[in-house]
Formats: sequence, structure tokens, C-alpha cells
Amino acid sequence: VFLEQQFDGTVNSVETFLEATPKSPDAATGGAVIHYGTWESAIYGLAHANELRGLRSKLFGSRLPNFQPRLKDRPLLHRTKFADNRWSLPFPGSDRSVVMRSQRYFYDNEKKRPIQMKAYVTFGSLIHVIGVIIISAIFALMTRYKIGRQLLLKYPGFFSAGFVSHEGPTEASMENTDFAMYLKGVGWTRDEELLEASDQFKAPPKKKLLVKVSGTNPGYGATCVALLLSATTILRQADKMPATGGVYPPGAAYAKTNMVEELCKNGFKFEVLKE
Repeated sequence: VFLEQQFDGTVNSVETFLEATPKSPDAATGGAVIHYGTWESAIYGLAHANELRGLRSKLFGSRLPNFQPRLKDRPLLHRTKFADNRWSLPFPGSDRSVVMRSQRYFYDNEKKRPIQMKAYVTFGSLIHVIGVIIISAIFALMTRYKIGRQLLLKYPGFFSAGFVSHEGPTEASMENTDFAMYLKGVGWTRDEELLEASDQFKAPPKKKLLVKVSGTNPGYGATCVALLLSATTILRQADKMPATGGVYPPGAAYAKTNMVEELCKNGFKFEVLKE
């Protein structure tokens, strides 16, 4: 939503790149970085992922139209120059699904052209990437079977190479972790706007915009702040929320509120890097 507000035109696609880095490498405390609850949620989420297609088919009888040009997947492993030239992999989380739910809402209710989206996560070294790929492959395989899930739940430290524990990361470790989300948008200038959301542009998109959202303690601190601000925004700006109430994806729910401004007052930073 922030990128689209700053774009001054029509956005065709957005790619996101998440990075997490220690504020001070010398202050790194080691030990677990993920709480057992997060690990448990990931296990059951992946185990039941095959049910999502059927659920989405029931929710939405038709697919969103195919808009051109299509946003292509980047290579499985690649470097991202504007994200400190870090190694990038596709992000396995639900980010894309959540974003596309918002795009579905905007298309159905506001007749806006849907924005395509791909999500990636970045790493500082190739060794980290290889380790993540190996652990992720083992994790994905084991979640398919009951005995595998039981082992993952019983021995989280072993199967995560020490990154998961029942205690989770220490306060010092969390406060020593910075995060940044780079969002690269591509689209058309305002001079090239369409009459209808279903229309196609004749010229390829040439306008680009790079924005960055950053903060501290992404997994637990920043998440809690965002959750609390989401709740207070519903209470204080009910007139700017979707009128009928119900269950909405965050982009659709908070698009017309001052959520970004509130986040900026509470440890988040939103900035435009270049056009």
C-alpha cells in the first residue's frame, strides 16, 4: 500500500526482499532465534498446505484475470544488488497469499487493476543459503508424515540445528536484530492510466520505484507492535475501515487508515530509496 501511494501511476508488479541482520556482529549472543510456538505453527501449516487450494476455490469461484506483462520468477538462487548484494531465495511464507487476497478485494470492490507480487528472503553468505536449503528440505519432507511431525515437535533443537527452542531467543538477541524489507515496484506513469481495471496496457512498464521498510526485532517485537496498532486503528478509525466488517486481509482493511504513520511513530521506518 505504501509503495502504491508513492508510485504516482499504475503498479504492475512488486517484488519484496526481506533481510535480517545483527546490529553489532560482536554483540551476537548465539543460541536459538525462533520460539517453539513459531516452529509448531510452521509444522502444521506446511502439513495442511495441500488443503489451501480447495478452500480458496470455495471462497473465490473465479481466478483474477491474467494481466500483462506477467511477473516472472527469479532464479531459485540469485543476488539482489539493491539489498546489499545479498543472496536471495523465494520466501516460503504466506506473504504473497495475503497480498493477493487484498488485490482480489481491490479488484472486486474498487475496480482496481491487481498488482502481481513475488516474495524473497535474503542471506549474507552462500553457506547460510546452503544450510537453509538443507534444513528446509528435511523439514518439508518430515512434515508430510505423522512420525516426521512428531520427531520435529519432540526434538526442535536438533532438527533446526539449534535455531529453535522452547525458550526462544533472548531479549538481547532480539534487540540486536534489525530487519529491512525492500519493495521493488514496476509499472506505468499516471499519463498512461487505463479507463477500466480489466484493460491492458499497450506499452511495457518502464516506471520503477524502490522503497524500504525497516525496524528492530522483526519476529516478536515489531510483530507485537504492528498487531497492537492494528487493533487500536480498528477502534479509532472504524469509519475508514471496510464498511460491512468481517474478515479482511490487512492491505484491504487498512488501506485508507493512517496505519503507516502510526507504525513510523513506533519504531518502523518507511522510506523511498529511488525512482
